[in-house]
Amino acid sequence: MTITDTIDRLSPELRRLLAQIADLPAPDLDVYAVAASTDTPTSQTRKWLGELAAKNLLEHTGDVAARGPVYTIRPEATDRALTLADEPVARTAVLQRYLAYLTTTAYEAARVLTPHRRVLGGASRPEPAEPVRFAVGHVALAWLEAMADALLPAITVATRHGDYQAATCVTHAAWPLFLYTRRHELWIPCYREGLAAAERWGDTVAIREMLTGLAGGLRDNREYDEAVSRLQRARSLAEGDLEGIAKCSSGIGACLHADARYAEAMPQLTAAAARYERLGHVRGQALALILVGSAHARQGDPAAGVPVLQQACTLLSGLTEPDPLNITRAMAYLGEAHSLAGAHDLAASALVQALERFRALRVPHWTAHTMELLGQAAMRADQRHAAMDWYSASLARYTELASGHDTDRLQRRIRAVTNP
Repeated sequence: MTITDTIDRLSPELRRLLAQIADLPAPDLDVYAVAASTDTPTSQTRKWLGELAAKNLLEHTGDVAARGPVYTIRPEATDRALTLADEPVARTAVLQRYLAYLTTTAYEAARVLTPHRRVLGGASRPEPAEPVRFAVGHVALAWLEAMADALLPAITVATRHGDYQAATCVTHAAWPLFLYTRRHELWIPCYREGLAAAERWGDTVAIREMLTGLAGGLRDNREYDEAVSRLQRARSLAEGDLEGIAKCSSGIGACLHADARYAEAMPQLTAAAARYERLGHVRGQALALILVGSAHARQGDPAAGVPVLQQACTLLSGLTEPDPLNITRAMAYLGEAHSLAGAHDLAASALVQALERFRALRVPHWTAHTMELLGQAAMRADQRHAAMDWYSASLARYTELASGHDTDRLQRRIRAVTNP
């Protein structure tokens, strides 16, 4: 029996479901995404997807963490299924529900991973009848990682259909994925498209969010000048919004700090910290202070940097909504400052604790970087064998991440240990 025959003999309900999922801009689909997109109960969707897979119209590609069974439509079934699609209005409704599902579920993940994150466009976005909820961070992050390849196709199709708000919100909601995984090959293209969509949407806050998010990706990809330029534009759009101005100033300082331009970074960071303090925004103040303390230490004044970093740790520890990633960053920078001050035991203690926390949070880049900081601390303590062990472990992690700039730097560090 041909694929066409099989499809033609399906019940009307199965035929319609197949046509609807064939039209979605998704590399693969799970029960929850299909149920939300087609406005079908989850239990019925699970049954129907199983039946389509049994008829070899869908391929069950495996069970994925936080998603359950995942399916792809067989290529030979797609063309025939698309000829069965509903009228354009109905097809648009399915796409809109799919985009709403992606956005709502990503914001739910952000609620767990980055609870301080603002939500865009919530009032106009339909809530799925059976929304996905996350109780713990690692499951929320696993869902985002599993859905990563769906983001750019969704943003592109939303833009093509003129739904600029949806394209922007999908991008914005996925922020924790990029914060935790640093996937620049996806982060920067998604935010470039999201920014273009926000410009056409015309919402100033959304444009600012896209500019600052894009700047984060550019900074992590060492494209510092463009990152600063994007943040300067965002800051100009934030006129009258003191918190927005502080956020952009802190971001500019972070770019300059990442580029080792510490003297230039300090005025931006101290101004941001002071403005945040006046506003009573404890988290923003602490994030700026982390880099102020680090800049002191790296410019040869660790005695000034240590208390600033300790203050940042204290501020973050007192937050009502915990921020485990950033308190661990503060701890790692504090360990580096202790090492630069010659307090080797304090340095090792802080850095080992930070490493354990980054591992628990499943943040691969910071895990690798903290191993590198431990290697540097060991070198300052004249513990060359320990330094070699930490550098080798860091190199292995950076190699897994395919981060060529970082692996080159670690190889130079290892050569410096073996050929003093």
